[in-house]
Amino acid sequence: MSQIEKYKPGGEVATASQFLDNFSPGKCLRIFHKADTPALTMKSGAPTLATIKKEYSEDFLQAYIAVWIVNLNDFTNASRKMSPSQIEETAIFILQDYYYLNLADINLVFKRIKKGEFGQLFAELDGVKILSWFEKYANERATAAVENEISGAGNFRDDYERTNDPQREKIKNQQAVGFHIQQLHSSNKK
Repeated sequence: MSQIEKYKPGGEVATASQFLDNFSPGKCLRIFHKADTPALTMKSGAPTLATIKKEYSEDFLQAYIAVWIVNLNDFTNASRKMSPSQIEETAIFILQDYYYLNLADINLVFKRIKKGEFGQLFAELDGVKILSWFEKYANERATAAVENEISGAGNFRDDYERTNDPQREKIKNQQAVGFHIQQLHSSNKK
């Protein structure tokens, strides 16, 4: 909820209309322009589709995802565009299968599609293609998440090894004994 609130003055949750104004596809391109890898989208703090659904409704989220697909439909130069029913069904599938993605992820997927990074669009745009691109992205994101966890575990292991180095522990113990002896010696002088 805080991710949604931060774009609304006063901290209250934005109305559906305000949300659409704040997170239109064009504004998301500007807001999340630095989140250009799955690793960065995960750190973006953007609200997830599940959070949006919880705050507004499933129907609202479905319509919101459809806005992105309509934007893509208008952007492409495909000779056969998607029909309203195809857009609606594709939005439902995205909502159901990729609820864990956040707005930075959604922005990155559609940005990559528009730039041709998943392949060029020639004759037609359809739901199957869009869903296959989401699947490719989801796999890439999962790999990035695993790599992030592994690197985090590596940092923990390095910290653990540094703090549990037997030679270092021996030196610490000798220093502690020396400190204790110095304290005893100085207290005996008093």
